[in-house]
Amino acid sequence: MRWLDSRRLTALVVLVSVAASVARTLGGGQDLNYDLITYHYYLGFSAFHDRLALDFMPASYVGYQSPLPYALLYFLDSAGVAPVFNAALHACLHALGLVLLFPLTRVLLRGTALEHRRAAWIAFWLLGAVAPIYWQLVGTSFADALTGVLVLAGLWLAAEALPAGDRPGSSALLALGAALAGAAVGMRVQNAIFVVALGCALLLVRFPQRGVKARFLGVFAAVSAGAWLLCFAPWAWPLLREFGNPVFPLFNAVFASPDFPSANLRMGIFVPTSVADALALPFRIAAGQEWRYAEKSFADVRPALLVLGALAGAAAWAVRRVAAARSGEGAAPAPVPAASLVMLFFLVAALLWLATSANSRFGMALFLLAGPVCGVLLHRILPLRYVLLVIGAALLWQGVQYQLTYKASRWSSGPWGARHFDWEVPPALLREPAVYLSFGFQTASSLAPRVHPASRHANLVGSYSIGVDHPGRHRLQRLIDSPGLRIYGVFDYNYTRQSDPAAKSMQSYFAGHARLWGLDFTGERCAPIALKQPSAGWQQVNQALGVASRGAPPQLILCELRAATPRDRDAAMLEYRQFERRLAPLAAGCPRVLNGPLSIVRVHGQWLVTSFASLEYRLEFEDGGPFHLQLLRPPFAMRTLGKLTESAILVREPDCAAWLPGLVG
Repeated sequence: MRWLDSRRLTALVVLVSVAASVARTLGGGQDLNYDLITYHYYLGFSAFHDRLALDFMPASYVGYQSPLPYALLYFLDSAGVAPVFNAALHACLHALGLVLLFPLTRVLLRGTALEHRRAAWIAFWLLGAVAPIYWQLVGTSFADALTGVLVLAGLWLAAEALPAGDRPGSSALLALGAALAGAAVGMRVQNAIFVVALGCALLLVRFPQRGVKARFLGVFAAVSAGAWLLCFAPWAWPLLREFGNPVFPLFNAVFASPDFPSANLRMGIFVPTSVADALALPFRIAAGQEWRYAEKSFADVRPALLVLGALAGAAAWAVRRVAAARSGEGAAPAPVPAASLVMLFFLVAALLWLATSANSRFGMALFLLAGPVCGVLLHRILPLRYVLLVIGAALLWQGVQYQLTYKASRWSSGPWGARHFDWEVPPALLREPAVYLSFGFQTASSLAPRVHPASRHANLVGSYSIGVDHPGRHRLQRLIDSPGLRIYGVFDYNYTRQSDPAAKSMQSYFAGHARLWGLDFTGERCAPIALKQPSAGWQQVNQALGVASRGAPPQLILCELRAATPRDRDAAMLEYRQFERRLAPLAAGCPRVLNGPLSIVRVHGQWLVTSFASLEYRLEFEDGGPFHLQLLRPPFAMRTLGKLTESAILVREPDCAAWLPGLVG
């Protein structure tokens, strides 16, 4: 195989990575993932249109992140580029993560017996390239795949700078890597763990030359911080000016913006709760247990294989050290700094990932790098031929899993069409500005680019609902009271699919909550807003690609609102205050479920109570009936806890610590 030299092999890796990524994207259909609908598209829109003073939380609390990772998607879509080409371009960019994994694999093999073994290069790279999280996200709107490329590029450039640490140009190479890593954090704050990990790796790795470490650390710290600021400041400064919090509404207990409750929103719902839980996580990942490290279930055997390889390697190293000490043999050869840097980076980043999120999307770079790291660890205890057999078995196992879960592991999608969110908007909404109040966890923010640009948007009921007593109520009320503008409630169609008969009509279901804000329905019939159907030409494209809808496409319901009578609003507020008084003793005695500010939403015959400290649980109080604890994620279990009466809340089990065990699967 002399023809397959390193350049040809690299070119083959590039070709396979791009072709496979684009093919997976085209066959997956037009992306309709929950986050794209809820806030990705709106963030791309806000990159080109200043909406901070006009809108208020239109894409929920997550709609104030940096718009940079989503700007390309929106720009291409607004320029008339069809989503199929838009997604294919994103898939090509995402494929750079697989391409960068190949030189990183070769860095890990430097100084070992496998340095020139192409079979090892290919096998170790493939073990990383089959990461299920990559194939779930490739070609979609998620920023993790895009910013993960910057993280891997920064790591590779830093590793390449180490062997030439005493030669001109090495600092420039490191500086470029630091700039890419810092930019990744500026675009997505979750990438901060990778910059910290790379800095720790530079601190811990051995440098063959004196004085080089201090220079490298200084360059890395200065350049990565500068790149972060360059990407972060253009968005953080307007947030600071508008809300008094540069990362609004995150960490608001620290920044105390007057427009959001004083709470630090919890982000790490997958974080292990104990050391035993953390040790068991790789094996749960291998079993594909739902909601363990991802919102969707897809099995990945490689983390478990890596942990087993690391444990066996550590035991083998200890045995060799003892044997060497007894025989008087010299010390083992010093490891190559570049390879050590990558291994140290992986170790520190994995620990930080476990401690901060344990979310597979946020660890994209880790899950790709896990393959070659696992291969290196296995080779420390096994000859190459056995390592290749183990890797072959792992690849076969993953291939079978892909076949079994090919569609289920992908996010919701629809047939390819002319553009993203091509809503069937009534002509009047294009001619006249209005106020749009969104009701739904899946917000109506994707409607904002499709209606009159002077319109105003807010998410009134959603993941974290601003209440009539919350900070932010004045800004929301000013938006509602915008002079001369019609007011529309925009409702998620999914509400109507509940078992509650009242939910069939938004005018019945949300009348009580609307009156808390001084609003009422006009009585006019609500209008459905659906996505336009693909044209005949696009239907032929979808047929050729074998693409069909997976998951229900988003649908909206538009209802006009008007000012409620003072009597109706006063009655709604009285009812609200009476419920608040009954709720206060329960909230004070149960901080685990009802910690921090509480969001209270009134729907037909019920009060829905959630905590700003957690999105996982909700208490549902039926008027004059039972109240339940509802888990808001799989397995969506519910437990009846007591009864709501006219004067109090009666609880069966006073110790609320006993409410949760058994509720989570």
